Amino acid sequence: MRYKIGFYRLVEKMSKSLGFFSFLKHSIPASIWAIGLSSLLINLATSAIFSGSALYLKVVLGATVSAIGFIEAIVEAMSYGVRIFSGVVSDYFKKRKLFMVIGFVMLTISKPMFAFSKSIAEIFVAKTIDRIGNGLQATPRDALITDSSPKEIRGSCFGLRQSLAVIGSTLGGLFGIAVMAVSNNDFKLLFILAAVPAAIASIILCLFAKEKKSAEHANPQRRKIRMRDLKLLGKKFWVLTIVVVVFSLGRFSGIFITLHACENFGLDLLYGTAITTTYNLFSTLVSYPIGKLSDRMDRVTLLLIGFGFLILSHLSIGLANGLFWVFFGTAFWGIQRGITDGLLSTLVSDYVPKELRGTGFGIYYLVVSASTAVANAFAGIVSQQSGKGAEFIAGAIFCIFATFLLLIVKKNLSPKASVLK
Repeated sequence: MRYKIGFYRLVEKMSKSLGFFSFLKHSIPASIWAIGLSSLLINLATSAIFSGSALYLKVVLGATVSAIGFIEAIVEAMSYGVRIFSGVVSDYFKKRKLFMVIGFVMLTISKPMFAFSKSIAEIFVAKTIDRIGNGLQATPRDALITDSSPKEIRGSCFGLRQSLAVIGSTLGGLFGIAVMAVSNNDFKLLFILAAVPAAIASIILCLFAKEKKSAEHANPQRRKIRMRDLKLLGKKFWVLTIVVVVFSLGRFSGIFITLHACENFGLDLLYGTAITTTYNLFSTLVSYPIGKLSDRMDRVTLLLIGFGFLILSHLSIGLANGLFWVFFGTAFWGIQRGITDGLLSTLVSDYVPKELRGTGFGIYYLVVSASTAVANAFAGIVSQQSGKGAEFIAGAIFCIFATFLLLIVKKNLSPKASVLK
């Protein structure tokens, strides 16, 4: 018990003493830090094998790019589909942490499964368990962050969580490069070692993340699941969801950047994870500052800037004539992730009633899932049929359309609509 109390006191002192928190009326709650640190470690593990699994499928098991695209589409669809289930059920039971812990355990178990997979089907099973685990924890996590965040610094809390998560992804990329270099491209060793930080993440989550205690959570009566709840989510939420659909159609998996760099520009297999590391690094640099800034200014305006960065990223990568422009576009890809991911989560938390937060995040992720699944499958087909960089040009077109759509509906998503709860 003493070490838990010491953890919370240390975190509170860190939140108050760090310069970039000094303007805040409230310190970042210890539970937010615990969720962020566990996200850092689980993302480190996942990122370490993210590009590695795709290259393993292609180089070792002989899968085509289109096949990899369809596999990514299916497992991501399952991941996001599970999110609506975990969101609705977490609203019903008024429990967030339980589903997060189950998801983290599945994420931990899946890592060594990659090492013992000898066929495309076995890799598919490992990816399925990994993505379902990710889906189970994601929606309750965002709802728990909203529950635990002081309303005045909600954007900062989401930005901090996002920043720590992306730091983990960046370290994971570096970890992957180091292991592959030392082991002479031993994929299996990489997959086994990735299980270690995932297990530590599960322990941190179990010990230090807390559910907010309130009269609502103490009430044993379960909230009924009703179809009319969809209407109660509000007009602003559904307008944002429509924009997200179009935007997500243009933002397929970053795995296609890695494949593009390796196949078309001769990037050495050893440095395939450098792509992931690059966009994660830039995402880390902007995630928290953007979250902090969004507590002071219109979040939709910042979201438009994020959309613009993705357009520039797609064009830079799609029209690239060398690795420099691929990495230049990859940096922009990371910047847009740092801007858009945290902002979209914060906007959902702003618009959705507190008793439906899990449901709202679940529907949001389901919509993202369906759009991302289509985007991944489409990108795989376009890459296979049209050749070098065509999928990125197509992605840019979707993003341009999403930007115009967001400009049209911006008044419906005005700051006055972002009523903090």
